[in-house]
This record gives sequence, C-alpha cells and structure tokens, in this order.
Amino acid sequence: MSDPNPSMPVDQSSANKLKHDTAQVNAHLANERTFLAWIRTGVSMMGFGVLIAKLRYMGAGDGPKIHDGLSNASNIGVLFAMIGIATIVMSIVFFLTTQRQIRNNDYSAGKRFVLILALLSGVLGLIILWDLQTH
Repeated sequence: MSDPNPSMPVDQSSANKLKHDTAQVNAHLANERTFLAWIRTGVSMMGFGVLIAKLRYMGAGDGPKIHDGLSNASNIGVLFAMIGIATIVMSIVFFLTTQRQIRNNDYSAGKRFVLILALLSGVLGLIILWDLQTH
C-alpha cells in the first residue's frame, strides 16, 4: 500500500497518540469547568443561606413573629450554608477522583451526590414554602 503523499511520512502511532492526548486534554478541561461550576453552586448556596438567616432579623419589627424549630430562618440558613460547604468539599474530591480516572482511562460517572444535593435543596425549599404558609 503506497502513501498518497510520499513527501510527508505518516507515523500512525504518533497520530493516534496525538488524538489520545487531545482527548485527554479536553477531558481534563471539561473536568476543570465542572469543578468550577460546583464551586459556584456551593458559594451560591452559602450566600442563599446567609440571606435566609438575615431575613430573620429584617422581619423582627412589624413583620411576622420569629418562631423556633427547624423552619426558623436561621436554622434553614445554616443548613443551606452547610450544604454549600459540603458541596465545595465534595467538588474537590470529585475533581481529584475524576482527574485520576481520566489519567487511568477508567472514568465512570457518579450520580449519588447530585441526587442527594437536589433532594436536600428541594426539601429545604419545601420547608421554606411550608413556613411561609403557616406563619
């Protein structure tokens, strides 16, 4: 089999390595973007927690009475802030794990943390809505 362009020798192994290296670089860059998105999510949840906790003090005047229990704005705000911190910590773990998996060519997607985060955020949102209806 002759090469169509004899002036340019083709080293098939080099071409395959380049494709593999490019694919790995793209995978690492995608992992970095995902990591930064999780960091933004964690910071946003912490900020939302602070906002909810501060609303307690803003409503202390002529607004609704401050009440105790889980649906207390401070408690909900602290829970959101804790979830935000956990999200940031877990994003570091996931970033490093995914980085290692990409290097070893054995990546497998995990859904557990995403589902737990969505469930916790949804439950806290429902508590906030329930609190608005009852007080």
